Amino acid sequence: MKKYIFSACLLWLGFFSEYNTASAQDFKVLSYNVLKGLQQDSLVHQEYFNWVKEIDPDIVAYQEMNDFTQASLETFAAKYNHPYSIQSKLTGFPVALSSKYPITNVKKVVDNMWHAFIYANINGIHVFVIHFSPFDHKKRGEEIKNVLAHAATLPKNEKVLIMGDFNSVSKLDEANYTVAMVKKMQESEAKASHIRNLNNGKIDYSVIAQIEHAGFQDTFWLTNKAFKHSIPTKKYGSANLKRIDFMFASPEIAKMVKSSTIIHDVHTDQMSDHYPVLVTFDLKK
Repeated sequence: MKKYIFSACLLWLGFFSEYNTASAQDFKVLSYNVLKGLQQDSLVHQEYFNWVKEIDPDIVAYQEMNDFTQASLETFAAKYNHPYSIQSKLTGFPVALSSKYPITNVKKVVDNMWHAFIYANINGIHVFVIHFSPFDHKKRGEEIKNVLAHAATLPKNEKVLIMGDFNSVSKLDEANYTVAMVKKMQESEAKASHIRNLNNGKIDYSVIAQIEHAGFQDTFWLTNKAFKHSIPTKKYGSANLKRIDFMFASPEIAKMVKSSTIIHDVHTDQMSDHYPVLVTFDLKK
C-alpha cells in the first residue's frame, strides 16, 4: 500500500511540474471531448476535477456533455473554481463552456448543425465551441461554412478562437494517415450507408482547408514539430491514430500563442476516448 501511494504521488508531482510552469499572466484554454459527460461516472468526475485543477485553465470548451442540466453543469464547473458555465442544449451531445470570467453575448446554434455550436465572448476573446458530424464530410462542410459565416460578422482584427471536435483531419498531418487506414474506412462505408467520411474514396481535408483559407491558424503546429494524435486514447485504442480535435486562432491571437499541446498522460489515457487540447496564450503580447 505504501509503495502504491508513493508511486501515485510521483505521478501527480510529475503532472504538476509539466503543466504548471506557465507564468501567472498566462491565459490557458482547454478543449476536451469528454465522452458522454465523462460517462456520468462519479469516480471519473473526481479524477477529472483533480486533474483539471492542476492545469487551472481560464476557459474550458467541452464536447459531449451528455445528461447535464444547466444546474448540474454549474455545480460541476464550480468543483474546479469556474463560476460561469453554459451549454448548448439539454439533449443529445451538447457542447459547453466554463470560465473564470463572465460569459457574454452568448449564442447557441442548433439549427443546421449535427450537434450544435456555441458562440460567446470571454475576457475580450470571441470563442466558438463546435462538434461536427461524425458521419458525413458533406455535412461537416456545411457546418464549417455556418461557423465561418458567423465569425465573418465580427469586427476585423479581433481575437477569435474556434475549437472542438471537428471530426475532420488536416492536410498538414497527411503523412500520418496510411493506406491501411483508408482501407478500413472504405470497409466501414461499404457496411453502413450513413457513413460517408471519405470523399470519392479518399481522405477528406476540405473542412480544415476552409477554416485555414478564412485566415485561422492551427495552434498545434505553431509550437510543435511532430504529429500527436487526439483520438483514440489508450483505453479505446486502435491503430488508426488521428488528430481531429483542434483549436484555430485568428491572426490577432495566434501571435499570442506560447504553447499548444494535446495532453497524453495517465489520466487522459483513461477518462475519455479523446485527448484534450491545451493552448497557453500571453495576452500581453
